[in-house]
Amino acid sequence: MGLNIKGITIPALLIKFDESLSFEDNLKELEEKLNSAFFKSSVSIVDAGNFELSEEQKKILEETLKKHNSEILSYKFSDERKKKKNLSKLTRNLKIINKTVRSGQKIKYEGDILVLGDVNPDAYIIASGNIIVMGALRGIAHAGANGDENAQIIALKLIPQQIRIAGYYTRSPDEDTNNEPNYPEKAYIENNRIYIEKI
Repeated sequence: MGLNIKGITIPALLIKFDESLSFEDNLKELEEKLNSAFFKSSVSIVDAGNFELSEEQKKILEETLKKHNSEILSYKFSDERKKKKNLSKLTRNLKIINKTVRSGQKIKYEGDILVLGDVNPDAYIIASGNIIVMGALRGIAHAGANGDENAQIIALKLIPQQIRIAGYYTRSPDEDTNNEPNYPEKAYIENNRIYIEKI
């Protein structure tokens, strides 16, 4: 079957390892597939399944993606793999929400959260890691809730009531909703403030 790359929605990619291949063979296939300009300027979620990735292999993988202008946001492992106690503290789990988060709903998770839908006004998303919304983020999102200032918030339409990263927060400007962005944006911390930029 080979290594599989799916565009969940560009700019986010789900890279699924083929467990019947070696790390080196998976890496070779990844290099070949990333040569496509289709994947440039993307972020990646790596589904390693039951693979035992060493710190050195993670470094190689991250450098390979960086070379093709993609960065790893998180790793996803099988339930069996998660039970093992030797996972790096730097490795975060990923929770996928395969629906729109409605007003009044609150989702909290120790790790990264990927929403395959919208986040409606008055809905809350709280993650210790990154938050990725493959739709419109109109509610409230708090990434890096445990104090991680490297966390990011990414959305296809970033028009939140409020976003927080670690201890910093900002509100969406009161603008005409007809001026909603038609491109993905990311929010991140730099120089002690939250910046929002087009991806």
